[in-house]
Amino acid sequence: MGYLTAKQFSEIWGITERRIIKLCKENRIEGAMKHGMVWEIPEGTRKPSDKRSNIYKYIHIPKRIMIVNSKEDIQEPITQTLQKEGYIVECKQWDSLENHFEEISQYYEGLIYCPIYQMDKKEEAFIMEFSKRLHSESSIVIVEQKKERKTEIEKKLAPILKEEIGTQINTLILDIPDRKENLINSKEIVQDIIELLLHFKNTTGVAITTDGGNIEFDKNKRTPPLGIGKFYKAINQCFERLTKEDYLWCASTMLEDEWTEDAQEMKFRLINLEAANRGVSIERIFLFRKDQIKEFKENKTLKIYMQSNIKTLFVDYEEIQKSKPELLKTIENGWDGINQDILIVDLPEGNSKRGYLSKNKREVTKAYECFQELKKHARDLKEVLK
Repeated sequence: MGYLTAKQFSEIWGITERRIIKLCKENRIEGAMKHGMVWEIPEGTRKPSDKRSNIYKYIHIPKRIMIVNSKEDIQEPITQTLQKEGYIVECKQWDSLENHFEEISQYYEGLIYCPIYQMDKKEEAFIMEFSKRLHSESSIVIVEQKKERKTEIEKKLAPILKEEIGTQINTLILDIPDRKENLINSKEIVQDIIELLLHFKNTTGVAITTDGGNIEFDKNKRTPPLGIGKFYKAINQCFERLTKEDYLWCASTMLEDEWTEDAQEMKFRLINLEAANRGVSIERIFLFRKDQIKEFKENKTLKIYMQSNIKTLFVDYEEIQKSKPELLKTIENGWDGINQDILIVDLPEGNSKRGYLSKNKREVTKAYECFQELKKHARDLKEVLK
């Protein structure tokens, strides 16, 4: 395939070279590439439609998706994700649609429907009516809040929609206990919904179950000891929510299983750095003996942290052992605290579990006060390891 210049295409298309260069800069000419000061365009390229023409307006119909009855914790991130993909998102409640859904006149690329109760005949009728505004590349996703209430709507309508329109309909079941203390990862739920909506183009009439990364707390507001995978997922979930208004305070006793090149630890370092770059206030205290200073001068993790926006501090382990031994009992194997709300606690090396999370006010407060006391004995880690 050959290429022609903007000047050559100006003669072919009957418009100025300047206009063609502007179209190239706006990425409206497919395959156009700039080499130095010259734009080159593939031979045979069709002239772009004028945005003012009826043809352009007809070709560029806005892509719309409707979301019905979704909760705020998933509605906002779904909307943001779809908007980045170029969709116009309309959020509705069933009450506003119940007696007026026949009046829907726009064309849509998809529907996300969250039943409040067991779906009834009227809601089924709405989905069937709505499907008339879809095409063969569209998708419908039903988001069920309770597993025991699982609707068979996707199985009932899937054959009809597939045969008559080509539209896919699938269900995401949220198998999540309704407890305020639990940590739920809305990001995981949103990812699954988006996947079903935009990418499951050859799958219809299926139900997928998710627990939304559910982390359960007991009556004492502590999780049970968590295995490696669940522990790190819980940390990721907590850290991803941090904003510049949050305060992350951490104490590490430099256990032998830390600071490795393990993939989990590498990810942990990354989410620390990402949080710091978002403006989260992070202070990390590292406790080790003075005779280990030479050893830790070449530590990769410490070097990375010291080059970031994370405030890194050193406390002499032996000094605390002599003057404030009760602090070491509180620190035990180290922890990360978020504001004065949650504590992420490491378990001893060799334990079959990795750690646990606590929202127990007494435990979190004790750790927070311990950290503030340690800061009185702290020095800048950069000065110690220089």
